[in-house]
Order: sequence, then structure tokens, then C-alpha cells
Amino acid sequence: MKGIWEQVKNLLREDISPSGYRLWIEPLGVVPEVEGELILTCPNSFALRWIQSHYLDFIRQAMSRVSAPDLPVKLSLAPGAPKPQSQPQVCQEELPLIAEPRSGRGSFNRSFTFDQFVVGASNRLAFQASKALARNDTFFNHILFLTSGPGLGKSHLSQAVGNFLSQSAPSGKVHYLSAENFANEMVRALKGGRMSQFKERFRKDCEVLLLEEVQFLSGKEKIQAEMCYTLDTLMSRKTKLVFTSCYLPGEISQLSQELRSRLTAGVITPIGPPDFPTRVNILAKKAENRGAQVSPKILEYLAEFVTEDVRRLESAIDCLMARSTLLQQPFSLRLAEEVLQDLQAVDRSLSVPEIQKIVGDHYRVSLPELLGRSRQKRLVQARRLALYFCRVYTQKTMVELGKLFKRSHASVVHALQTLERDRKTQPRLAQEVHLLEGKLAQAQVKGGWMRASTLHTDA
Repeated sequence: MKGIWEQVKNLLREDISPSGYRLWIEPLGVVPEVEGELILTCPNSFALRWIQSHYLDFIRQAMSRVSAPDLPVKLSLAPGAPKPQSQPQVCQEELPLIAEPRSGRGSFNRSFTFDQFVVGASNRLAFQASKALARNDTFFNHILFLTSGPGLGKSHLSQAVGNFLSQSAPSGKVHYLSAENFANEMVRALKGGRMSQFKERFRKDCEVLLLEEVQFLSGKEKIQAEMCYTLDTLMSRKTKLVFTSCYLPGEISQLSQELRSRLTAGVITPIGPPDFPTRVNILAKKAENRGAQVSPKILEYLAEFVTEDVRRLESAIDCLMARSTLLQQPFSLRLAEEVLQDLQAVDRSLSVPEIQKIVGDHYRVSLPELLGRSRQKRLVQARRLALYFCRVYTQKTMVELGKLFKRSHASVVHALQTLERDRKTQPRLAQEVHLLEGKLAQAQVKGGWMRASTLHTDA
């Protein structure tokens, strides 16, 4: 196992920044006497959690390149390492899509409140609309539809409404769940002959319904029909309804006209990526919540290059604090520069042609083939992945992507939704996505790191 780990380390040395390699990979040990799996030992519980979240995918990718793709990788504490202690939960941006649906007070992240939400130009309308609905101000049909890309705050606002209303509503009357959990619960009720209880719960025992990721209902005709009946009942009682999705209602394919009509019966509020002042304020808020005093110059430096979403901004602060704590160094621009290296957070400088070329080279597909009409499996997958990464890395709308890929708007939407569905059930496809993410990240660093270094020198 030591020999395999040394080969993996040599590859990681090329894929990870030098500072990140020294801080996180170099201290890892390996248990030599275990066959059939690679067990890496971490110096402390903090390092174990960090490597699990930020570097395990890199390690697995490197394993596949040394002819050991099926060898399981496990992390454990090194002998003599301090045992993990229970710590208060910090604010997280992940949507708690729980395996068993829950409703009522227990399912909310209590840090997702209106006070903790940082308001800027891109989210002000969504914030004010959510607050108005929660406070029972004049509101169109008591329905709010929040739409944004991942990590931009739609789940925060949805749960902020729930947290606000759960203080006054009776226990169990505020229902918060994902559309996937709604569908799963309905299927269980059908199989168990408990549809009457299911209907009573969502139609009679519900005063507030917060439904996340409604695009999951795409193509599920029976569940969509039941959702329509449920919404009709709730809307007739003027129940407060909040929906979230990464797509506008009109962009969700295979959605019945009846359900689409109900989802658009209220106020639709898109949330865009935060601008520079908002990113600085978000970083300052995250640092304050963690008890860290970070200078405005460092926050502005991070905000210049971490432009994607709130989760990435939060990760930047966590990386900065981790480096400061583990290396016993004060916060500085040098540490911030190393954080940018680890996060590969330069900016979204990749263009559509660059992404098309990287994906095409990976699959050995020419640009005419990528844009052509062939339905060969290899070409279809390359096309879908190219569309997906163009959507992620550029500011292009689906209509613009359709023109660039010579596809209709409906074809682009269908391709993206099919990819999102398949990557959850097909491990090999998920691995392909991770591998291409690494290649695109490397291309970003090559094209944009010079700009980051220049700003650091000027500062």
C-alpha cells in the first residue's frame, strides 16, 4: 500500500497547490498491513474532516490514474491523535435533504434567519418578498417562487420564512421538505394504503408549505396531479406557499400545464450571483459568526476572486481560519493567496469555446461532432457535459447556449435535467463529471492565476 500511496502522492503534487499539499497531504500516513483498501491516517480530527470534504475526490482521481480505481480509500485518526470533541454546529449553506421527510420545527437550520441573510442588489427583491410573506404583509396569493443557481440563498430564505412562522404557528403546521421527499412519502403512502393520512397531513394539517427543488417533479404525472389537488386546497385557504428551484417554472420540462399554472400564481423572484460589495459583506458576516477578526483588505482580496456562490465564500473563510490555526500564523494576504490556490478560485474566465475544446479533447470529439445531430452515446454524453459546464462556468442563458450549441431551448433544458438525474444514479458518470471539473479548474488557474498574483503584489 505504501508504494501505491507514493504514486498517488506524486500525482497529487501536480494537481494541488504546493501550500495545500504541504498542509494537508504530506502529513497523511498509510496503514501498510491492510490489504484490499487504502487506509490513510490523519494527524487530528479537524484534518480528517477537511480532507474528507476537500481532497478525497482528488485522491480517488489519482488512484484511478495509478491503475487502482476500485481500491477503497478510508480515512482514520493516527494513533495518539486527540479524540474529536463535540462542537457547536456552525452555519452551513447545504440544503438538508433528509432521507426521511420531516416537518415542523425540527427540520429547520436555526441559523437560516432573516437577520443572518446578507442583502445585496442581486437578492434584495427575493429577501423583501420572503420577509413580506412571513410577516403577512400584502402578498399576491400568498405564493412565492424563489429561483437561483446552487448556493445563492434560496434555501436560506425559504427556511427563514419557516423559522419566522414556526414561532407563532402550532407545532407541526409548518411543513418543510423537498419535492423528492414529497414524492417518496406519497409512494410509501400508496404502497401502504395510507393515502387518506397523507392527504390529511398536507391538506388539512398544513398552514405553511415550504417545498424545495420542485424541478424534481418533472415527468412524474401522478405526483404532479396530487400536488395540484393539494395546492388547490391550500390556496383556497390562503395558506402560505414557498417554492424553490434552480429553474424558472417555464424552464422545467415535462411539467403539466396545470401545475405550472399554480407555481406561477404568485410572485417569482430570481436570485443572481452576489456582486463585489455583497461578497465582501458575506465574508465579513461569516467571519464574524466564527469569531474571527479579518481585515477589510483581506476580505476584499478574497471577494475579488471567489465569485461563485455563498458556499464558496464560506469555504474561503474556513480555509483561511484553518491555515491560520494550524500554521499558527496571523491572517494575511499571503494566507489568503494560498486559500485562493487551494480553492482554485480565480474567476470564471473560461469561455464557451474553451469548455467545448476541453470536453471535446477528453472524449476525442471534434467541434463539428459536438454540435452535430448524431445520437451516438459518446457524442450525446460529451454534448450534455459541455452544456452543463458552460451553464456552470459562464453567464450564458439557456437560450444563448441553445444558439451556441445549435439546439432548441427545450433541448438544452432536457439535456441539463437528464444529466442532473443520471449523475445521481450512475457512479461512472459522476466520476466523469469530477474528472472534467478538475481539468476545467486547472485551465482556470492557468488562465487567471496571473491576475490574482498581480493583485496580491499591488496590495
